[in-house]
Amino acid sequence: MARAGSSPAPSAPDLAAEADRLAGFVDGQSAIVLAVTPEGQTLPEIGTLPFVRHEAAFWVLASELAAHTRPLLKRGEARVALLADQADTRNPFARERAHWAARVESVHRADERFAVITAALRARHGKTVDLLCELGDFHLLGLHPEGGSYVNGFGSAFLLDGFSVVSQRRG
Repeated sequence: MARAGSSPAPSAPDLAAEADRLAGFVDGQSAIVLAVTPEGQTLPEIGTLPFVRHEAAFWVLASELAAHTRPLLKRGEARVALLADQADTRNPFARERAHWAARVESVHRADERFAVITAALRARHGKTVDLLCELGDFHLLGLHPEGGSYVNGFGSAFLLDGFSVVSQRRG
């Protein structure tokens, strides 16, 4: 029973509904932001790459000429983020966003998954994918999300395990 003058306790969020909302948000994005700190440096390199979500990972084609690619290949880890378009955000303080720590996997061209995943990238991002696959400096990388956070408004923040919403984030 609530004391006089006090508000009732807020109800627990529906984590399955939040997971559906997260899935819609992820599917509505076309590019991922990533950060990786090269060996011997203290500041991260930041990049953005078109992606496709396939088998519980973000898949990208990354060029060795980009400052972020060599550290991705060498360290095998990164931070990745998705941000709602600013034009679609009424209040920038409540901008919808998600971020994760991610394990990086490189898939070689001879691997049978290379053709399957690059076909998914092509279906999503067009014929430029074919050109990039022909260039020797491009690598197919899987960014496998681990722990993270999803924010979809004021007071609406959740802890993630991969693409699963595991709990509401508190204070």
